[in-house]
Amino acid sequence: MARTFLQLMQQAANELGIPEPSQIIGAQDEQSKQLLALAQREGKDFSQLANKNGGWQDLHQEYIFTTVAETQTGTITSGSAVITGLSDTSVLTAQTYGASANGVANNSIILSIDSATQVTLNQVATASGSVSIIFGKIAYPLPSDLEYFVQRTWWDNTYKWELLGPITAQEKQILKYGIIASGPRSKFYIRKDLMYLNPMPAVDGQLIAYDYFSNYWCQSAAGTAQQLWTADDDTYKLDEDCFISGIKWRFLRAKGLDYSQEKVDYDMDCQRVMSRDGGNRDLPIAGGTYGARFLDYDNIPDGNFPSVPS
Repeated sequence: MARTFLQLMQQAANELGIPEPSQIIGAQDEQSKQLLALAQREGKDFSQLANKNGGWQDLHQEYIFTTVAETQTGTITSGSAVITGLSDTSVLTAQTYGASANGVANNSIILSIDSATQVTLNQVATASGSVSIIFGKIAYPLPSDLEYFVQRTWWDNTYKWELLGPITAQEKQILKYGIIASGPRSKFYIRKDLMYLNPMPAVDGQLIAYDYFSNYWCQSAAGTAQQLWTADDDTYKLDEDCFISGIKWRFLRAKGLDYSQEKVDYDMDCQRVMSRDGGNRDLPIAGGTYGARFLDYDNIPDGNFPSVPS
């Protein structure tokens, strides 16, 4: 059974030979405040340690979201960025929705929502008339507890392709403003805690998934994950013995005392736990082949496929 935060701190105090605290969260004495600060630091630093698989399995998460797109009829005018006559602009937002239609410039984005029936794009139309317009959401929020991504896990489940990215700023500019607007594969980049998809999703409900490591390394008594100790009955999601060892050497160092042996013990504990955590290996493409790679964008081109002799 998991020990509470207070119980872990009491164990550390007993091993250090200092008075056992009856309370940590909310305590006003200087030592309890220091112990809390050291506990917050230990939790954050330990959660970011990487094992051979990249991070702690208890913090390994999968994030899934679906694309948003809808079609409306609107009126465009050549040389103008304004679209009028839309049925409902309340479902759209500026800067996060793109527009696609005959006569609408490639990679057009909604610059502003002008009224219930009108929007302004960032580029002018190249034709005039009433057209069917696909509005697709191009920017999606990241998980609130994201610490870092697991590379090569971004997948488009609708088309069964790995997404390409994160692409560089140079690649993004080429796709947005270059001669070749896009290939057959979806790409993405990260800006301002949003994931931008290119090309604009034209299908509603397209499933996108990826793995990441969470920064929520502890949890409340009710099981709500969090990234800081907030109550004495919180519990730790990672190794409790390493946490106690971490508190001990950090406390001794903060007091200006010798902590060399405690730090050695801590490092050994960390190595032991990391070596046993996870346990997954590369997934082979063929039985018995270790380390073989899937077909991906490094070995399958976006285009210019050779013709097959008849």
